[in-house]
Parts: sequence; structure tokens; C-alpha cells
Amino acid sequence: MDILERDHKSKDLETQLYKAGMVAIFICGITGYIYLQFIVPKYSPPCALFTLTGIYCPGCGGTRAAEALLHGHIFRSLWYHPLVLYSAVMFAGFMGTQTLARLHVGRIKGWKFHNWYLWVALGVIIINWIVKNILLFGFGIAL
Repeated sequence: MDILERDHKSKDLETQLYKAGMVAIFICGITGYIYLQFIVPKYSPPCALFTLTGIYCPGCGGTRAAEALLHGHIFRSLWYHPLVLYSAVMFAGFMGTQTLARLHVGRIKGWKFHNWYLWVALGVIIINWIVKNILLFGFGIAL
């Protein structure tokens, strides 16, 4: 595969991700509003794994982190689950730079997708899970 072919495939991937991101903004905006207005005040389900085993699952705290971030509590969101803030920053950066590039603002080039973004996210999940369970079992600090 020559360089032009690879560049074209890369642009296609970014275009598909950009379009998916625009749809996600719309759907998450509506869903987030409904969730925060009608569901959270009445019922927030507990983690099934934590309820059954007493061990935090890798996703524990994600809902609280998203809720905190939507209310503007950045550090609280980071404390509950750092993946939510990482995802929000990466999403905003990708969508922002891609939008500016598509509007031909200056010489801004949109962020490109790299697999290492996903590896960092996986690392964040694993480290968060280990730290939370160490705090729980080693020091009795429940989050």
C-alpha cells in the first residue's frame, strides 16, 4: 500500500469517527439530560459485582464520575473514575480539532486516531481498579 492510499484510509477513518462523534453528541446530550433530570434523583442502581462480592469492578464509579463531570466537578469526577475525564478530554480534543480543520481555520489539522489512545484507556481502567481495591481492603477506605 503506498503513502497516498494510507493517507486516504486515515482520512476516511477520521471522517467516520467524526460523524459518529456528532451523532454521539446528539444522543448523549438528550440521554444525559433525561438521566440527570429524571432518573438520578429517583434511583441510582448499585454495582452488582460490588453488591455480591464486596470487590469493586473495573467500572465502579463511572456513573458517579459522569454525573460529577456534567455538574462541573472535575476533580470529583477524576476521583470517582479517571476514565470518564480522560474520555471527555480526548473526545473534546478530537471533535474540536476535526471541526476546526473542516472549517479550514488557520493551519489546524485534526487529531488523528491512534491505537495507543485505547491502550492508555485500558491502563487507566486497570490502575483505577487496583488502587480502589487496595484502598478498600488495605485501608478500609470505601469510595
